[in-house]
Amino acid sequence: MDNPPLLDSQSPARMVAGALAHLARHMETGCPRAAYLAAMLLEEVANDGEADGHLRVHARELVEILERDEEREAREESVRVPRPALTAAGRPAH
Repeated sequence: MDNPPLLDSQSPARMVAGALAHLARHMETGCPRAAYLAAMLLEEVANDGEADGHLRVHARELVEILERDEEREAREESVRVPRPALTAAGRPAH
């Protein structure tokens, strides 16, 4: 029985296709894991010396954008003020 190909043996085109699928899911749902997986695949493409130079440059740009978005979201999450609990009548619970 053949082993499935490792990430390193995937072509840049397949990795970009996977990254785009994860990126679309992230953009549609806000799923942070999808953004992480897209960035991981794009990082592989950016570091692939055999991939087209333009593809590597744009993959790197997208990784940087996703990382900045992740940092911004983490900062925003850390400063969110919790809302007070409400009673069934919609009044603040004491």
